Amino acid sequence: MENVIDLSGKTAVVTGGSRGIGRAVALALAGQGAFVVIADRSDWKAGDESTTAEILRLGGQATSKNLDVSDAAEVDRTMAEIDQEHSGIDILVNNAGVLTAGSVLETSNDQWRHQFAVNVDGTFFCMRAGIRSMRAHGRGGKVINVTSISGLRANPGFAAYCSSKAAIVNLTRQAGIDYGAEGINVNSVAPGFVETDMTAIYDSPTRRALEAQTPNGRWAMPKQIADAVLFLASPLADHICGEVLAVDGGWLVGTPVRIESD
Repeated sequence: MENVIDLSGKTAVVTGGSRGIGRAVALALAGQGAFVVIADRSDWKAGDESTTAEILRLGGQATSKNLDVSDAAEVDRTMAEIDQEHSGIDILVNNAGVLTAGSVLETSNDQWRHQFAVNVDGTFFCMRAGIRSMRAHGRGGKVINVTSISGLRANPGFAAYCSSKAAIVNLTRQAGIDYGAEGINVNSVAPGFVETDMTAIYDSPTRRALEAQTPNGRWAMPKQIADAVLFLASPLADHICGEVLAVDGGWLVGTPVRIESD
């Protein structure tokens, strides 16, 4: 049977690709033939433990770039290098992000600014540079921003994080309508609770409660988020732009009522 998704000859940039969802995304894209550039602050120095090394061991193509997504000048410089080295950027996954807990009264100025500097500014800077490359080469492209269900509904005690992820949602919609006519599809994936280092902040009782409130009763694995990104990065999603795809086990649809029998 013919492979439905074939990304051979495509160059994909994944920010925050050294671990968690970003690592799974990079592996998924490379597994379908894309040349993957991991752009973050750690993969380039992780040696044999890096995502890049893992892709190469599996027979794929990858390299790493040191990138602080919150630095606009560094983003422009690095993305220009990638554009030149690979004759353009075809797929951009804006996955880099940080999480800080705290209500409005518990969030400091620095915490607020850091959340927006990485999550929102970083997504904007990388998207701007990536779309610039895609337009210059005239062959369209795919931009996938990783937001969160916390950007679509409130999550108690995470004022800055939820606000930053909500900003990414509307930034996705805006860019989706601005560049769709040029064959540049901008979409988002909104993960629910996923098995990553970031969600390790939840203790066991809280986790059990969250699982009970999820219709399918479990958290996602990073690969399940990566599969959604892979779909949006492929020709299968050519007619989708400005959308937010929730991958949350049904969390946003509604909270199940489970009554234990006697």
